[in-house]
Amino acid sequence: MKLEKNKIDVISDKGENKMEKSVVNELNTVLKGEHMAIESYDRYIHVVEDDKVRSEFHEILDDHKKHASLLDKRIKELGGEPKENLGIAGIMANAKIAVKTMGDKKSIDVLKQAYDGEDKGIAMVEEIIKGDLDEESAKLMNDILSKEHDHLKNMNSMIAEIERFKH
Repeated sequence: MKLEKNKIDVISDKGENKMEKSVVNELNTVLKGEHMAIESYDRYIHVVEDDKVRSEFHEILDDHKKHASLLDKRIKELGGEPKENLGIAGIMANAKIAVKTMGDKKSIDVLKQAYDGEDKGIAMVEEIIKGDLDEESAKLMNDILSKEHDHLKNMNSMIAEIERFKH
C-alpha cells in the first residue's frame, strides 16, 4: 500500500481502487447520518419552546451542516460521488421523529430525544469507521466525532440543569 497526498493506491485486478471505494462507501454512510441529523435538528428547533435549548440546537445544526460539507469534500477528493439522499432508513427515522415531536412537547423531552439520537448516531459512526479509513479520512472522522461528543456533553448539562430547576 502506497500513500499519496489524498488517496490510497490499492489497485485491484480490474484497475479499481478497492480501499478508496470502501472508504468512500463508509464516508457516504456517515454523510447520510449527517443529513438525518440536519433534518432532525431543523425539526427540533421548530418545536422546542426554551430559547436556550433552541440556541444550542442551532449551534448543533450548524456543526452538522459543516460536517456534511467536509464529508462531501473528502468523498470528492477520493474520486467518489457524495450521496445526498437519506435512503429508506433515514426517511423512516425522520418520520418517527416527526411523530414524536407532534403536539405539545416540553423542552426537556425534546432535549432528551435529541440527546438519544445524537448518542445513537455517534455509536453507529464509530462502528462504521472502525479501522477501515485512510489516515486523512480517519483524522476528519475523529475531528467530527470529537465535536459530536461535545454536543452530548452540552445537552447532558442542559438536561441536568432543567431537571435541577424542576425539583
